[in-house]
Parts: sequence; C-alpha cells; structure tokens
Amino acid sequence: MNDLRSFEIREGHTKNARYFKGSIEKQKLTNTLDYYGFRIKCIHDFTINLRTEKESSLYLCVNLADKSSLQMTCGTSVTSVPSFASALVPFKNTETISFDCKSHKDYDFLLLKIEKSDLDQDQTELLERLQHEGALIASSNIPKILTPNLGMCEVSRKLKDIDKTLCENKFIARGYSNILIGLKLKELLNGEHFQTKMAYLRNFEIQQLELLTEKIKVNPQQQYAIKELCKQTGLSVSKLQMGFKEMHNCTVAIFIRNVRLEKALEMLRNTDLNVSEIVYSVGLTSRSYFCRVFKKRFKCSPKSYQQQLKVPNTLAS
Repeated sequence: MNDLRSFEIREGHTKNARYFKGSIEKQKLTNTLDYYGFRIKCIHDFTINLRTEKESSLYLCVNLADKSSLQMTCGTSVTSVPSFASALVPFKNTETISFDCKSHKDYDFLLLKIEKSDLDQDQTELLERLQHEGALIASSNIPKILTPNLGMCEVSRKLKDIDKTLCENKFIARGYSNILIGLKLKELLNGEHFQTKMAYLRNFEIQQLELLTEKIKVNPQQQYAIKELCKQTGLSVSKLQMGFKEMHNCTVAIFIRNVRLEKALEMLRNTDLNVSEIVYSVGLTSRSYFCRVFKKRFKCSPKSYQQQLKVPNTLAS
C-alpha cells in the first residue's frame, strides 16, 4: 500500500507520478540476492521502507547522485550517505531499513540485499569481525565517515544500466554485484588508508571525472591530450590521473586505449569495414600498433577474429 509516508517496492519497474518522476526497479537475481535500482525526482516527501527478518540479510547501498546525500535509517540509527559513497548494513541491524526522500530532490542509488545463507564461513566470519569492530554502519553509536569510492560507482552504473530481465544478463548482474561487495569489503579493510587516499577529490572534481569518462566512451575517436583534458575539467594532471586510477584502475591513456579497443571489437562484429578502416575510425593512426594491443588484450589478432566471424560456429565467444 502506498501513501506519503511509505512506499512499497514490487517486482519489476515501479512508476508513480503522484510521488516521483522516474522509476524504481526491483529484480531477484538469485534466490538469495535481490537488486533495487532507484533513479527518481521527488514531487513530495515520502519514505521507502524495506523489512526483513533480523540477522538474515546484509544490505549494500551505493549513492550515485552527484548532489543529493541519501538519508538512510536502520532501526534507530540514522546515516547520511554522501554522493559517490556507499554503506554496508550488518545483519543485526537489518530488521528495518528505510530511505527518506525529500521533495524536489533527485536521487540515484542502488541497493543490494544478500541473504546470510549465500555467504561461506570465511565471508561470514569477516563480516562479523568488521561488525564487532564497529566498521559497519549502525555497528556502534559513533557516526561513520563515508568516503567516495569511484571504482564502486563505475561498477554500480554498469549494474544499473544492464537489462536484468534477460536470462543471460542476470549472470553478468550477479558478477557485478559480487564485485561491488568485494570492493566494499576491501575499502573497509583498508580503513583510514582508503579515506586518506580519497580525501584529495572534491565532489565537483568527481563529477568532472564522471563527465570525462562518459565523453570518452561516446567519442573514442577524438584525439585527447592530457593538458587539454585538464583545462576542460579544471583538474591538475595528478588529480586527473589518480582519479582515473581509482575509478578505472588505469591511467587516462590506458582507459582511452581500452575504450577504442572495445569499439573496434564491436565494429569487427557488426560492420563490413576492413581492419585499416576500423583503426582510423576509432581514433588510432597505426595499424601495427592496433594489431599488437588488440592481440594482447583479446588473445587474437583482429584479422583472425574477423575471419572467424565469417565462418559460422567457429568462434566460441
């Protein structure tokens, strides 16, 4: 039942023009893993409530909104999840979990619900230790400092964008979900070291990194110079490179090269262009260099890959 105070999330996509514009998505990826995706602009104040049996589930929340913090309540504990940050809610605090959404604000976040039965003994013991040490949300009365994690944001966007109704994509979605949980645990285990490492980036700078990433993905054929990218984003060379290493685990140049290789792979599959034409189409100028890095990345030369595509049932992937 829906009212201004409470909103029920049903399976599939939920739209409600009375309370918000946008959509709320719920998908069951496995019997023990549920996905919730939120991309909404609120018209009125309302609360999203989720209920579960105490100590049966673990929740991971990732806030992808560039301006709106996310107000999350676990039992009697209230936590603010800043932009680009995430929160892991332990088993003992998941009997009730809710999000307060304010009118005229945009929200973009995801929530993963993992049943405790899905974890092995080592994973359970690690989470219980982190909970005992007060590293998790609501584990103690001390407010947690939640730090932006660009790597988690990048994986979260991939998870949100994939069509999870398709059977084959559910396998990919499960993989992204597991990566997110692993990245969050890694963040928690690194503790103060991770917080110190990420303190150098402000929200505006993170937004610029996000915009630049999308620009490169859409236009890989353009020529990009580090000095010009710094001028466009307002970032120093060190912040630009460190930001890309956090978000993509590589330098700007390697990221551009990888995007071009993915685009070339797509063109080999879906066009009749020859290798030389594809090289120039993705923004490279040397065919020999392209063939070398393509083979290193995909363990197959572009010419061989293209020839195998022409012969039915010879290419496994």
